[in-house]
Amino acid sequence: MDEAHSQVQVSGDSSKQGSPHILAITVAVMACVIMNVLDITVVNVALPHMEGSLHANSNQITWALTTYMVAMVIVTPLTGLLVERFGQRRLILWSVAGFLACSVMSGQAHSLTEIVFWRFMQGALGASLVPVGQAILVEAYPRDKRGVAMATLGMGTMLGPIVGPVLGGYLTEDLSWRWCFYINIPIGIAAFILLLFYIPSFGKSDTPRPIDWIGFLWMAIGLGALQMMLSLGDQDGWLSSDFIIILMVPAGMGIFLFVLRSLSVGHPLVDLRLLKDRSLTLGSAGIGLFGLALYGTMVILPIYLQNYLGYEPQTAGLAMAPQGLGSWISMWMAGRLLNRGANPRWMIIAGVFLGALGTWISLSYNLQVSIAWIIWPGFIRGLGLGLVSIPLFTLAFATLSKEQTPEGTGIFNLMRNLGGSVGIAIISTIMTEEAQEAWNQMGGHINPFNVSLPSYLGAAGLHPGNLAWQVLGQVLEQHAAMRGILDAFKFLFWSFLVVMIITLLMRNK
Repeated sequence: MDEAHSQVQVSGDSSKQGSPHILAITVAVMACVIMNVLDITVVNVALPHMEGSLHANSNQITWALTTYMVAMVIVTPLTGLLVERFGQRRLILWSVAGFLACSVMSGQAHSLTEIVFWRFMQGALGASLVPVGQAILVEAYPRDKRGVAMATLGMGTMLGPIVGPVLGGYLTEDLSWRWCFYINIPIGIAAFILLLFYIPSFGKSDTPRPIDWIGFLWMAIGLGALQMMLSLGDQDGWLSSDFIIILMVPAGMGIFLFVLRSLSVGHPLVDLRLLKDRSLTLGSAGIGLFGLALYGTMVILPIYLQNYLGYEPQTAGLAMAPQGLGSWISMWMAGRLLNRGANPRWMIIAGVFLGALGTWISLSYNLQVSIAWIIWPGFIRGLGLGLVSIPLFTLAFATLSKEQTPEGTGIFNLMRNLGGSVGIAIISTIMTEEAQEAWNQMGGHINPFNVSLPSYLGAAGLHPGNLAWQVLGQVLEQHAAMRGILDAFKFLFWSFLVVMIITLLMRNK
């Protein structure tokens, strides 16, 4: 009883005065968040190098990414229940230790089966790092400084998508793809030591909810199948693939039965009744679109810069870095403004405007664009993304009680992850389908009966023959792909505007 009272007392004091170890707690949580989100993107660059070592082809090796995301999507909604049973301190310590162990084993993998298994375990054990770290920062900072806490956390989540491809490229080329996993070791050890000494023990319930194993089964089937569909749909051709069609059945059935179960039992695995709160529901939808815009951009730009502008991976990463710098600056500003009583709704609207402006400028890209036109629109878009994420979190949790926050963060972060997965799937499909349509439209004009063709070939210094057709095919492929890239940017532009509509519907308490 005394222990429970002390936990409540710690929590109550922290909401007014904050923790005396704010700096150590902030560094520890930031390390956990960076480690978690970095592993989503840092491996992308290493996949071609992993194929030979693990005796896998290009389709099989993508399971190293898919299984990580599947595990994260399944476990993230369990955050509230796990905190009730183990407390935030014990949960995050075990998560860091397990994540580190799986990182080492992933680096030691010598077959496709090993890497897929350890990446799944890595995703499952690391899924709680972001939502629990979020809750820990909220408790550690005094109430009037929580805007700074969320801005700090947001800077960590933005670091992974920006730095991941660059860091992965350097590690893979200068050392080995295995160092994409070993890089977690020093970060994780530092985080574990700081957490061990400075994180207070709170959040554990004396009467935790019983585990709804039936609900867990339906959730795992539904979300797992959905994530696999999103990850593999574009490369398998969506409905032209029997495997994707088969996945649709467990995805739809599992999600439907999980929702039905959650609304009908007294102690659901995830309390979906919280979505009766309009602010949390709209905020979760908004953060899903935010994840779509963020990760969608991370899909378009590397392909555009490396495949069609001829940039090296490191140069492409450096060209994309200003977007991350813009996000860092605007997140820092957002924290300051929120602490001074700024209206989060107007901050989100300003962020949406900047994000849409940076994306609208990108609609004028072509195959000869200079690097300056990559840098400064990306910086503007980054400013917008930073101004959206932190105020959106503030509005989403404005009407939730303190007891509902851990459960709410699980739902909120699930939508961010799903939004990223949906964004990657949609953007990849748009680029593929629109490029194919453009190829068909433009390719129809390239034939021996087109009277303008000889003039074009003569101006290019070519003569009719095999070489001329090869050159024309390459030019056609580049311009068709450019059409697909521009259509993908157009989709991102409209997604920003939808976030603005959602913001206007949210309550500001």
